[in-house]
Amino acid sequence: MTQSPPALLPTFAFDASELPEAEQFDAFAAHVANSRCTRPVDGGPFLAKVRFWMMDPLLISDHRLGAFSFERDEAMVRATPADHYSLVVLLDGAMRFPRPGGDLVVEAPGASLTDLRRPETMHATENHTIQIQIARWFLDEALPPVDVHGPLPQTPAVKVLIDFVAALARQLPEMPATSGPPMARVIRDLLANALVGMPPRIDPTDGRQPVRLKVIRYIESQPMGRFDLDHLCHELGLSRASLARAFKGDGGVLAYDRRRRLLALHSRLSDATEPRSVAELGYAYGFPDNAHLSRVFRDTFGYAPSEVRRQVAGVMPHVAEPGSLADVYKTALRNLS
Repeated sequence: MTQSPPALLPTFAFDASELPEAEQFDAFAAHVANSRCTRPVDGGPFLAKVRFWMMDPLLISDHRLGAFSFERDEAMVRATPADHYSLVVLLDGAMRFPRPGGDLVVEAPGASLTDLRRPETMHATENHTIQIQIARWFLDEALPPVDVHGPLPQTPAVKVLIDFVAALARQLPEMPATSGPPMARVIRDLLANALVGMPPRIDPTDGRQPVRLKVIRYIESQPMGRFDLDHLCHELGLSRASLARAFKGDGGVLAYDRRRRLLALHSRLSDATEPRSVAELGYAYGFPDNAHLSRVFRDTFGYAPSEVRRQVAGVMPHVAEPGSLADVYKTALRNLS
C-alpha cells in the first residue's frame, strides 16, 4: 500500500519585481504591520522578496529587502495594539537603532528582539533577514519575563540561535505541516536560552506566573466575554483568592479579561479593511451595550471607539487589500496577539 506524502507547511511568497516600479515599495510596506515604513530614496525599483510560514504561535518570514526604515511611535503603539515579540536574524546587511545615548548597530550575522508594546525606530541597508514573530505568552511560558528591546549580545547561545534559524529557513519549504508545532517549541526554547540572564521585566504578578499562565490559557479558549468565573475555578482547581493574587496587578481576573477584549476590539477598529460597525464589533467582543462599551473604552484608551477609525488613515498609510497576501500576513500577526 502506497502512502501519500505528508502535507507540507504552506509557503506564502511575495516578489515586488512582478509589479511596476512605482508600486513596488508600497506593496512591500502594506505587509509591515504595526509600524510606518519609509525608504531613503523616492521612486525607482525596490527589492522585496518575502516568503512566510505560519507555525502557530509563531510567524516566520524570510526577507530580501532594499534599504528602508520603519518607525513605531507612541501613537502607533496606541493605535495598533500588539502583544508579541519580533526576533530579527540578520544574515546580510546592517541595521541601526537610534538611541539617546548613541545608535546601536547590528551587523550580519546578528540578531535583535523587539517588544511590540514599545516604540522603535530602525534603519536598514539592503539586507537579508529571517524574522520570527512570537506571541508574548508563548515566550513567557519558557522563562520569566525579561526586559529586552533591541540588539542581542553576541553570546554563544545567541550565535546558536542565529545558526539554527538560518538553517531552518532553508528547510521550511519542504517541512511537513505536522512538524510546525514541535519546531515552534524548539525555536521558542532556543530563544529563551539566549535570553537567560537578561534584566527581568517588571511584572506586578511576579512569583505567580504558573497560575496566571494557566488561567490565561483557559480564558483564551473561551468565546470573547463568555467565560464563567465559577466554572474557571472548578475546571482549574483554583480558589478566587489565588486568582486575585495572580491578577492583582491587573485589578482582578475580570479586569484582565475586559482589557484583553478591549485590546482585541481596538485592533479590529484599527483595521481599515474591517467592514463591521462599532456596535457589531462590540457585540462580538462581549460588549453588547454601546453606552457601556463607549465608557470603558474611553476609560482605557482616552478616546471613544468611533474616534479610532478617524485616526487610522493618518497613522497607517499603507493598507492591505482584503484577501491579499498582505492581509493574510497581518491577520496572522493579529492572531498572535
